[in-house]
Amino acid sequence: MRRLVLLVPIAIVVVSALPSAAGAIRNRVVIGPPRVELQPAVVGLRERATIAVSGIHARSLDVLLAGATDTPGNQLASQLPWLSLHLVDGAWRGTLPAPALRGVYRVMLRTGATRIRAPQLFLRVFAPGTGARPSFGNPVDVVRWWVRTAQHAKLVALKAWPRPGFDLRDTRLHRLFVVAYSPPGHPQVGDRMGMFVTAVREGYSGRWRLLEASVQP
Repeated sequence: MRRLVLLVPIAIVVVSALPSAAGAIRNRVVIGPPRVELQPAVVGLRERATIAVSGIHARSLDVLLAGATDTPGNQLASQLPWLSLHLVDGAWRGTLPAPALRGVYRVMLRTGATRIRAPQLFLRVFAPGTGARPSFGNPVDVVRWWVRTAQHAKLVALKAWPRPGFDLRDTRLHRLFVVAYSPPGHPQVGDRMGMFVTAVREGYSGRWRLLEASVQP
């Protein structure tokens, strides 16, 4: 009888540590494979999208747009905080904040202090027509295309540029360059113009396209 009493607790520990078909058991919270839907998946600047998450059984659920900040051009800008979602009709729902900068932001989920492993999902904050622009395997080719096609100019110099402190966007998805070019019919050095060009891609293995060009980084 003594041996049977000792074996029972051991068996309980082993079973509770194994993942179930519905998901992993962590701190009495069952986390299944989540299904996440954004509406819309592409928004304009200062526009908002809604999120619905199902397949997660927990006491609470929070969402974060990684790298999204609150104030454009402000050196004191900070990452937008986690947003608490509300359980409605079996799904966790909420309205995402509006990032201050255009770009691609990964959607992160957590319940309590536990991050949830979910398929890569991104909110895209684009100007109209961004998704229809040509794509390239190298972000440098985006800049060359912009000078040649948008400005009908001759490229003089191109250099990767460090991001300002207020820009917390994922550097794996966003690349900033400074470029100098000669406008058509004006080859003189004094006529050269400069611009900051940002290339973006919609996933970590995606192709690059033009996000925006501006006179300031």
